[in-house]
Formats: sequence, C-alpha cells, structure tokens
Amino acid sequence: MLSFFPALYPDELLYSTLARYHIRSGNKSFKQTDLELFGYSSQQVCKITLTNNLNYLVINLPLGSQQTVDNLLQNHTLYPFYATFLMPQEAWLLKNSMSKKLSGSILDIVKVATNFSGDSKKFLKFCPECLEKDTQKYGEPYWHRIHQVPGILVCPTHSVVLHDSSVGVESKGIYYHAASMDNCLLPSKVKIFTNKTLQTLFILANEINWLIHSNFTFRGLAWLRAQYQYYLVHKGLLQTFPGGKFKFDEFGFTQLIFEFYGQEFLEALNPKLTQHQGKYFSYCLFGCDLNPAIDRITHILMIKVLANSIEVFFQ
Repeated sequence: MLSFFPALYPDELLYSTLARYHIRSGNKSFKQTDLELFGYSSQQVCKITLTNNLNYLVINLPLGSQQTVDNLLQNHTLYPFYATFLMPQEAWLLKNSMSKKLSGSILDIVKVATNFSGDSKKFLKFCPECLEKDTQKYGEPYWHRIHQVPGILVCPTHSVVLHDSSVGVESKGIYYHAASMDNCLLPSKVKIFTNKTLQTLFILANEINWLIHSNFTFRGLAWLRAQYQYYLVHKGLLQTFPGGKFKFDEFGFTQLIFEFYGQEFLEALNPKLTQHQGKYFSYCLFGCDLNPAIDRITHILMIKVLANSIEVFFQ
C-alpha cells in the first residue's frame, strides 16, 4: 500500500499525478515508481492517456482514500473521448481493459485510426495561460487532460493556441515527467491563425469538451451512416433510388465543408483533409460502418456541418 498519493487537480491527466508522485517519492528510477503504482513495469502504448491496471492503483492508495476507478477513467484519462463512438459493450470492454492489467493493444479496443497523420498529439500539450495560473494557484503546473484530446488545438478556457512540450506521448519507454517550466518552453515562433480559424478551433474544442462530458449512448456505426444519409438527403446532396442505389453530390458536399471551415482550419487539423478534393470525407461518410478504425475528429467535423450541433445530432 502506498504511504501517500498526491490529490488530483481539476482536469488533471492521471499521468500528471503519477509524475508528481514520482518526484515526491524520491525514487531514482521510473521503473521503481511503476512497480509501486501498478505492481509491474509496463511499456504499453498510450499508457499516458489511456492508463491501465487502475484497479491495482486504487486498491493500493493510502487508507482513507475516496478515489475510485470510475472517477479516474471519467475525469482524468481520455476514456470518455474514445468511448463516444463505441457501442455500450465496446465502451465496457475499453473500461474493463483499463481497469485491469492489459496484455493486448489498447489501440485495437479504441479503434484508433493509426494512419491519421494530422494532429496526432505526439507531445503533451500545454496552454501558457493555464501554466501560469496553475502555478500561482497550486504552486506547480500540471498536464491538463482536455489539452491532450485529439482535435483540440486551442485551450477551451483561454482560447489560445496550445503548444507542444518536450514530453513525448507515443514512446514505449517508462518515464514520468511532471509539467514544468523546463519542459513547457514557448517556441521562438508561435503559430498564428486568422481570427476566423482561431474562433472555429475554439468552437470545435468546446464541442469536443461537451462530447466528453455528455452521457448519450452511441447506437453504432450503421446508425451513424443512416444519420448521415438522412441529413444529406434533406440538404439536397443525396438522392436515393430503389435497390439501394443513390446519387451523391460529392463536389457540393466538399464545397460545403470547405466553406464552413476554411482551408487553414482543415490543414491545421490534418493536411490529409484538404487533399484529393474531399475524397476522404466521402469515404468516412459512406464507409464508416465498414472501416475497423474510427477517425473521430473527421466524424465530428462532418456532424457539425450537417446538423450544426453535435448535441442535436446525437440526441
């Protein structure tokens, strides 16, 4: 049983708390910290954002701890984001896998589009204003969970562009690096967006934030495809015929996407989205129930265009 464990800050990524534990423990190696926290040394991919073996951690917290596995999953990992496009039984499998010692790949369970080459969150991100305010309020900065969610490029609180830290996310090595002024250095050249792009990124960040905190039950990818067809028909972009045949105005749909978001916005998220005249969007529209991987951000973009509201679309 652990002799102490740091209190989690609001919206703190669990990994951040574990890193603060490592510093306070005085352990000389990350492996020793791993053994104390989880009972074994893991090199699981996505360990930073989708930490597993949470049952072991919670059971071994100090006496009197009120912490639960469910609270850690829902409020301090990326579980809620990845669960949004999973059926209830699939979301349960993800939750169960993170609760226990995972032997397989978490990527297969969350159905991540591993070839999505845009903002893949290769480094932990930070908001300069959050960094300063957290240091003033708590005496130290920390990694915010919301800043690590794919598709979020600006802070939903301060509407400023997020920056890469020097702490990698995808490495299989064992390490615990708490947020600090040393690894959260501002770049010499800050990326500048137009006001329209910045505002659209801010709106997207808040839509994703709503999605993470909502409680709707996803009804499956076949349902999603049917929803897309319904909205496309009502917008005059799709005609259906007997025998399952249809005529899709791909050019019109692509034009709608580009007019809604703008080239700069789409390229900031992923240059792939602006290539091949919108072919990738069409593929996600009509092949979402066939592809074993789910490109959640592209689906969110299309839903926003078709329904103007993520909440309206799902509810």
